[in-house]
Amino acid sequence: MDFKDYYKVLALEPSVTQEEIKRTYKKLARKYHPDVSDEEDAQAKFQEVSEAYEVLKNADKRAEYDALRDQVMNPGKYASQHNTQFDSRFNQTQFDDLLRSIFGDTGQPDFGRGTRGFSAQTRGRDIYHRLPISLEAAYSGTSMALRLDTPQGQRSINVKIPKGITAGKELRLKGLGDPGFGDGQAGDLFLEIEIEKHQSFDVAGDDITLVLPVTPWEAALGASVAVPTLGGSVSLKIPENSQNGAKLRLKGRGLGNGDQFVILKIVNPVITTDAQRAAFGEVQKAFTFNPRSGL
Repeated sequence: MDFKDYYKVLALEPSVTQEEIKRTYKKLARKYHPDVSDEEDAQAKFQEVSEAYEVLKNADKRAEYDALRDQVMNPGKYASQHNTQFDSRFNQTQFDDLLRSIFGDTGQPDFGRGTRGFSAQTRGRDIYHRLPISLEAAYSGTSMALRLDTPQGQRSINVKIPKGITAGKELRLKGLGDPGFGDGQAGDLFLEIEIEKHQSFDVAGDDITLVLPVTPWEAALGASVAVPTLGGSVSLKIPENSQNGAKLRLKGRGLGNGDQFVILKIVNPVITTDAQRAAFGEVQKAFTFNPRSGL
């Protein structure tokens, strides 16, 4: 089997992380899966990206491959090191040995010619779905009944959402992917968590943020105010002389071990009476404050 640049197959740089390799493979596998793809030559492309992933997904095997790739891409460097003409047959043998250690005696992945692109004794392919959940469900944990479209038709499953799960995490449901062939095991179903947009909270990892409206006097004089959190309302102390945009923290009130941050937003009241206008006039007289003095 001729040497292949598996990084080019996945359209990745050699410096890519293992997580990026995994993420890219999942994206391409969904795109080219022969059961669902309308792409031209989908089966061949699916086999190619699957082969690349099998070689690169394991850090130790990837290190072996990287060493061989460096020899292939830079033959002059190795020729100068050994003061002789570089013999590409040597690292081709190494490459074949590496593939045999991964794929077996043939040194090639075993793809048959069935409509699913698998041989008679092959593990079923993994299936990947995104699972949108509410922020409250991510915070508290829950159980969900799902109906998923798979190459075998609709499937009903029950999924347990762990407490404190964050966006991007994957739930693995063993054996719920594509069925295997012959004695091959079924693949797995992976559900990637996606947290739906919340009307009050923004989410970043396991931390959440709330913009909290406060009055000018609460910010200036300090106050204790009720603040909503995912676990219920709590009392927050606003320090005296707080400014618009000040950031306060409620430790442990985010997802899992995360925190909740509160951003103060000073909101001025609407003047509707002469007494209110006079009250602001007295405040104006009491201060020589000019917020534009530094401009």
